[in-house]
Amino acid sequence: MTTALVYSEKYLEHNPGEGHPERPERLKAIVDALKRAKLWGAPKVKVIEPKPTKREDIELVHDPSHVELVERLSKFEKPLDGDTPVRKNTYELALLAAGGTIDAGRVVLSGDALNAFALVRPPGHHATQARGGGFCYFNNLAVMIERLKREFKLRRVFILDFDAHHGNGTQNIFYDDPSVLYMSLHQDPLTLYPGTGFIDEVGSGEGNGYTVNVPLPPESGDAEYMGAMKEIFVPLTEQFKPELFAVSAGFDAYVDDPLTQLRLSTLAYGWLTRFVVEQAERLCKGRVVFVLEGGYVPDALAEGVVNVAKTLTGEKPSTSVEPRRTSVIDELKRVLSSYWKL
Repeated sequence: MTTALVYSEKYLEHNPGEGHPERPERLKAIVDALKRAKLWGAPKVKVIEPKPTKREDIELVHDPSHVELVERLSKFEKPLDGDTPVRKNTYELALLAAGGTIDAGRVVLSGDALNAFALVRPPGHHATQARGGGFCYFNNLAVMIERLKREFKLRRVFILDFDAHHGNGTQNIFYDDPSVLYMSLHQDPLTLYPGTGFIDEVGSGEGNGYTVNVPLPPESGDAEYMGAMKEIFVPLTEQFKPELFAVSAGFDAYVDDPLTQLRLSTLAYGWLTRFVVEQAERLCKGRVVFVLEGGYVPDALAEGVVNVAKTLTGEKPSTSVEPRRTSVIDELKRVLSSYWKL
């Protein structure tokens, strides 16, 4: 079976402006690194040209008024907020990013690929039901899940979000939905945008217990992430038994990222992926979809993506990291004890 990489040169046309962290060079660096690693076009890899999704798919997740706003702001090049500028092609490219993510999920669930990585821009995990922000316009991963629920009758999807910034948009969209278990590893929200993702944010209504936040203190690195994956991720997935794993793959927890204060190595992205792949092999025939989010040191971002892609294609990353159990894990286990056995 193959790994699908979803990519379009059009994604490079998304240009928030000079000096903006979410710049086209990020994706250029990724593609160049995948080619140097001989993964681009390798026998186990297929590169897929995406199609834009339809407005009706975006509205499975977002309020029509928000979709209309992004379309209108694109005509007049008015920003969503100070961090999220809008150009004339923003609406069109945001539809293409969501469409590429749907294509990644569709190729996996149809059996044409074992797993996939949607190398899309603009990113999505800060886009809530009613608004965008944090460089995001539409929530690519959430749109994919809602579209594929309908096409493939999905009943349980596990989201892992390891972007250093909490995915407040994804949490907002699925907060009361027991068919989606959202787990986020991120920097302590007292110290980083968007200021959400505390341990006691666990979902509401029927979704109680289906939101799991692991807010890590600044300076946390490989050992703390390893501890969270072993002590929280593995038992959660085994109890939830997802039919698909969807990963919001942000690479800004890297030690020298200018926007964050975490300390992950680029090697960590390989073994983080291995945790997901192994659980997917046990629970849902290996079905995994990665979606690009943040990461603002282009060379390190590219190296991290290469490590993910190598793992998706079957290479087993080596690691000598010893997991570190933190007070965050202890507190999280206490809070989740009403819902899960951890």
